[in-house]
Amino acid sequence: MNRKIVIVSTYPEYGSKNIGDMLITNKLKELISEFGDFDITVVWRAAPWDSVKKVILSADHVFFACLAIRPFMHKNEYPYLEKVIDNEINFSVISAGTALPINTPNRISDSLGKFTVELLRRVNNKATVKTTRGALSQEACRLFGLDQFEFSGDIAFYNPLYSDMKFEEGKSIRKIVISDPHQSGMYLNSFKTLYFGLLELFPESEIVVAQHGVNEDIDSLCKSEGIESIKIYESPDGGLDVYNDADLHVGFRVHAHVSALSRRIYSYLLEQDGRGCDYGLTINQKISIPNYPILVPSLGIKSVVKKLVKGEFIYSSYVPVSPAEQLIALIRADREFSFRKFIGLEEQIELFNLVIRRSVQQSLIGIKQ
Repeated sequence: MNRKIVIVSTYPEYGSKNIGDMLITNKLKELISEFGDFDITVVWRAAPWDSVKKVILSADHVFFACLAIRPFMHKNEYPYLEKVIDNEINFSVISAGTALPINTPNRISDSLGKFTVELLRRVNNKATVKTTRGALSQEACRLFGLDQFEFSGDIAFYNPLYSDMKFEEGKSIRKIVISDPHQSGMYLNSFKTLYFGLLELFPESEIVVAQHGVNEDIDSLCKSEGIESIKIYESPDGGLDVYNDADLHVGFRVHAHVSALSRRIYSYLLEQDGRGCDYGLTINQKISIPNYPILVPSLGIKSVVKKLVKGEFIYSSYVPVSPAEQLIALIRADREFSFRKFIGLEEQIELFNLVIRRSVQQSLIGIKQ
């Protein structure tokens, strides 16, 4: 009888359909299968416990793919994480990531509630293997007292098809793929600044927008402006192949960045939040620019008092367009030097892959035959 593996997936099949989350799930399935013939079942991370209880309790091992460390994650993202721990189920956390607030006055160590931190400490003590995908996530774990978490890099980088490939200097930029932003209503001006900046910088290049998830704002804008756009999330298993024949990726999605870099394609990222910041701090070269919403206090003391009484957030926010201009400036400068900063970057990616592979293998050691 084949051993039973359960993957707790972050892929929102009935929500935004973010294709990056499907990439994470597929890469973990692929890697697990390299170590044996397993029966692998994928479950949604926020499913009701009663709907997943039977398959999880019968599993030989449960993998949390890129565990999303968030405030109140025990209520919103992982309502049955505590059940997995309480039932003494063997489990591992692969490439945990954070999206903690990084544009507020608060410290990282203050960003999670007491109960969430205590739950994560139980994970720290009980999980067979626990790794993080970025420098910021690893630092957050250290600050929360999660001393057994180790940095590995993102499992989404894992792709043996490209492991022998190297970045090339001075490639011609014939096709550019722009990945769409989260919170697109706030980021429309940044997106337009980026698009038209690239159009001016590479007037002879084909430019296409890749929608990584359901994104009505960007879809409407592209139609009104006559911008070529592809809804790659409609093909969750193959949509990311749009990067196969690209020469340059520029945009907002971290797993567009990962998909391009893993294929040895030049890639630049506008960091929207803690997830983007994580990759910006982790990748050895300067190929991303922070583009975080700027928080401003609600106008008027009466307005602030009313919001405080109601327990509402007292800040409003806006997104500056200057970071998109900064990114265009960075790309322009790198083009002058034939994009040579990317040379050798594959060594870091392959190191991620080596550590990730060992982590998954270690998780599977000891599972009954």
